[in-house]
Amino acid sequence: MSTLTDTVTLKDGLRLDTILSIPDNQRACLVAAPCMGGSVHMYRPPLERINEAGCGCILYNPRGHGASEGEMVIDDALGDLDDIITRFVPADVPLIMVGHSAGANMLLHFGARYRRPSRFILVAPVLNSRESLFYMYRSGTIGEFLDILASYTDDSDTMRSILATDAWLDPETWRKRGMRAILDVLPSRMRIGSFLENLFIPGYNAYDHFAEFSPITSVLLSRADTWYPLETTVRLAETHHAKFMYLEEARNHFFAGGWNAAWQHTIDACRTAVCDGAAAAQP
Repeated sequence: MSTLTDTVTLKDGLRLDTILSIPDNQRACLVAAPCMGGSVHMYRPPLERINEAGCGCILYNPRGHGASEGEMVIDDALGDLDDIITRFVPADVPLIMVGHSAGANMLLHFGARYRRPSRFILVAPVLNSRESLFYMYRSGTIGEFLDILASYTDDSDTMRSILATDAWLDPETWRKRGMRAILDVLPSRMRIGSFLENLFIPGYNAYDHFAEFSPITSVLLSRADTWYPLETTVRLAETHHAKFMYLEEARNHFFAGGWNAAWQHTIDACRTAVCDGAAAAQP
């Protein structure tokens, strides 16, 4: 039997839209984190199959993601996840961490700051938040990012005009023009200026953590990615000898058509972690 809940209440009373599926015989635990502005529900993870492998599951929507309350701040997201894992996963149970896009970046920071997992599976990872946006401006795909932001505000025209070029990414320009305050007062479901400052000024670079964890990391890529330069990810993987593979089923950065294959790869990793834990427990 598994313990299943779809809401976690934090110490400060905020409620997170986070699924916990913990079997009685939990011998490993999968932790999944979504892309920026996304929700773990969109990935449709096969909970029963994961639990049948003896693996618990924490599908984590940070503050401001899915139906989670609050606003996204990376440091808060890391601390919240540590609180959840500490409450529900004993220290001797290995973690398998699966992060998509910016979620991969966040989990690498978590592993460096809090609890080291036994395995990372990074799906179309964004390893440097600022590099992602500069790449999108250069390649003409920044509209995909702005479309997500526009879904949070009733004044998308003003937001789009302010962010039309990459000038705002210069920290001095951002501060001198008071761009956080200008964007924060737009009628929105979140403070857009604070959100952008938290994630992109000065930004989150996970290169060093990727290098540190490369021996336990697998990277899953699509052949086309409009959010982050594939050549950067491949170069870093080759430099640090991390495993990487292209999943031909995945059609884009959001891994459309590729999640069944990604979850099968993840379930195989869960089974390996369970078997390794059983072998280590033998006298």
